[in-house]
Amino acid sequence: MTSFRSSRRRPSFRLAAVAVAAGLLLAACGGGGAGDSTVGQKPEQAEGLAESTIKAAAQAEGKVVWYTSIPEAAVKEVAAGFKAAYGIDVEVVRLTSTTLMQRYASERDAGAVKGDVINVAQTAFFEDGVKKNWWSKLTEPEAPMLASWPKDLVHKDQYTLINTQPIGIAYNKDQVKESDVDTWQKIVDPRFKNKVVLVNPANTPFYLSWLKLMETEYGPDVLTQFAALKPTVTDSAVPGAQQLAAGERVLMVPNVLSGVKEVVDAGAPVATVTPSPTVGVEQYAAASADGPHPNAAKLLLGYLLTRTGQEQLNRGYAASPLSGIPGSIPMPKDYRSTDTAAMQADKSRLLAAVGLSS
Repeated sequence: MTSFRSSRRRPSFRLAAVAVAAGLLLAACGGGGAGDSTVGQKPEQAEGLAESTIKAAAQAEGKVVWYTSIPEAAVKEVAAGFKAAYGIDVEVVRLTSTTLMQRYASERDAGAVKGDVINVAQTAFFEDGVKKNWWSKLTEPEAPMLASWPKDLVHKDQYTLINTQPIGIAYNKDQVKESDVDTWQKIVDPRFKNKVVLVNPANTPFYLSWLKLMETEYGPDVLTQFAALKPTVTDSAVPGAQQLAAGERVLMVPNVLSGVKEVVDAGAPVATVTPSPTVGVEQYAAASADGPHPNAAKLLLGYLLTRTGQEQLNRGYAASPLSGIPGSIPMPKDYRSTDTAAMQADKSRLLAAVGLSS
């Protein structure tokens, strides 16, 4: 059974215009260019009774705690935009997806829910939360922007995809040409032996899905060939990007744009190419049903689904489920969504194929 779902089945990324109902509580007001800041833009105020009640209760709560694994620049912009729109402070806890999931689950086990909104790259975590009644329901009376949000991305009416980072290959431009690495098959060239950084696929099913994609497209021997390159394994893209910038290594996989943003912004000769087909890191979000600020949680999650929130969330590094979002990167034409349950079932075998253990 295939572990991928073609992007052609995902209407959320089609280049059709997205209608925005005139009476949305959190509809975006006005779009700037890709480089314009949206902080200070306010959602329209045509509120129904339910949404007005949520907003008033949220403002009485005074703040919201956001557990997130998205890049720092996006976090800051969203938090500032939300504060400007509603006068509510956002307390951010920013860690890796794995660490956040462990922390959130441990806090729940201890009977002390601290995170109001959580977004991580792992659907199994949210499915487990559905079974345990962790999440608030997403309803249009309280969050009218759902009328314009792709229906197939809202799961069990409790959690939703908020963005996607397509996976590609990062490379040192002084040592490698883009044409040398513009297909996945090219990276197993023996000349790259001892020159590749592998971001540990054991850390997320979305990185595992990259291994599965390689196997599916080029056969199981390609993973053996990749293992023969003796890649340097790192748990985070950050040290890998630094090795690329210094010229100590020339390739890093699997890579997303946020993984090398810091060194690229600093002027390092590092770039990313996204071969076709590809997979990606898909971020999901939910609001805690019984967190310390339940109304502010619903308001923040709703804000992430507005066009203003999506512009702030995705600028320069990720693809939005909505079309026409300034600063959001385009989805690759042959993007394949990941079946995370299948990835978990294949985890040990795929890791062993590249010389890693689970």
